[in-house]
Amino acid sequence: MGSLIVFWFPFPNSFLYRFLHTGVMSDVHVTEHLARIGILLDYSSGRLLFFNAERGLVLFAIRHKFTDAAHPAFALEKAGVLTLCTGMELPEFVKHS
Repeated sequence: MGSLIVFWFPFPNSFLYRFLHTGVMSDVHVTEHLARIGILLDYSSGRLLFFNAERGLVLFAIRHKFTDAAHPAFALEKAGVLTLCTGMELPEFVKHS
């Protein structure tokens, strides 16, 4: 699958999330600051989702047939705080999709 990079850019009235995967850039504009972004990897179904964890809205999705282990890595470009929460309950919108 290669790597997937997510960038975040604040603007005066909106926010831009830029997803870079296999050389393809996808931009997602939102009007509210997302306090929590959920990441769901459904390995057996070949889905990787990034979603607004407050509202359950999908920001970006990838379909891929995974054949090797997935190794998540997180980094901040500037000094700041990144909090990872694991073991969260599956969101309702995912249970029915």
